[in-house]
Amino acid sequence: MAGKKRYIDVLSTKLTFTEDSAENPTFTDILRFMNGKEFRYKEKIFECALLDTTIVNCIVGLIVTTQDRNIPPIRNKRTKEYSKVNINPTTQGLAYANIFLYDIQRNILLYEVNKFGCFPNQLKEFVYAKWNAENENQRFELNFPAVLKVHAYQRMLNMSHYKKVIVQLYNPRELINCFDENSDSIENNILKQNLQLSNQNNADIFKFEQIAIAKKYNPTGLTRSLVKGLIDAVKLNILDKGFRQNIQTLKVEGYSEDTEDKGYKPIDLLADTFNDYFKIPDIQLQINVQQYERKQGIEGLYSKLLPQLKQLA
Repeated sequence: MAGKKRYIDVLSTKLTFTEDSAENPTFTDILRFMNGKEFRYKEKIFECALLDTTIVNCIVGLIVTTQDRNIPPIRNKRTKEYSKVNINPTTQGLAYANIFLYDIQRNILLYEVNKFGCFPNQLKEFVYAKWNAENENQRFELNFPAVLKVHAYQRMLNMSHYKKVIVQLYNPRELINCFDENSDSIENNILKQNLQLSNQNNADIFKFEQIAIAKKYNPTGLTRSLVKGLIDAVKLNILDKGFRQNIQTLKVEGYSEDTEDKGYKPIDLLADTFNDYFKIPDIQLQINVQQYERKQGIEGLYSKLLPQLKQLA
């Protein structure tokens, strides 16, 4: 049977509390608290369930999404006619899933990408809704910073002359609210304003590119602080908030004086993020969310990635 790829995001977790206290929960505490919880988010209902695992110091869980609104129609491939899906939305819905694995020791979260399921930013809203309802004296901000494989960011900082920076983002409409309205950062405002203009123009892709001509005519190149600020703005506001799939290009080109990495260098910062996957059977008419297959897949992928994850510690 053919297998279909299930891509994963490799994330960290960052908890910021309103007050410092020895009683503040860890992300492990939060996951255990979330076990069995349910939450409606627009047309979706999220349910969290922790699963048994034999992997030491790890938590495996499943977010099941039930969609009971905005359900697309059936289309007859021969007659081209449409008809509604024969379900009762009061008691039924379409089911999707995101499997996840949390490495407690390394604070690394492997989270399945499923465009029909629960995105990391939606998982945050799920956590806030359930935790705040029962723990009014322990409030926190939860973020999921992306984990990078190697040190491209540091190589970018080591450049002595920047020639080009390219940022290309998909679906501007989805990214506008990622930016903090209170931020007065020039780079944040550049991206946000251009995303707003792209959205108003009904654009699917926004591309920002700046180029310095030859060093002979422009000896200083692009401004160092602006290049770094743009990359940081994309990472902090988009990548770290769970929208990696919306970033199509994130590149810097320039010259390095490093004796081991000298000369003109293109650096693809997106390539430094994990882009791995596991496979599950590709079934045309599914009867469940393939929980067992997903669990096997993410546990196997974790074992495969573990040598790389250990290097990050």
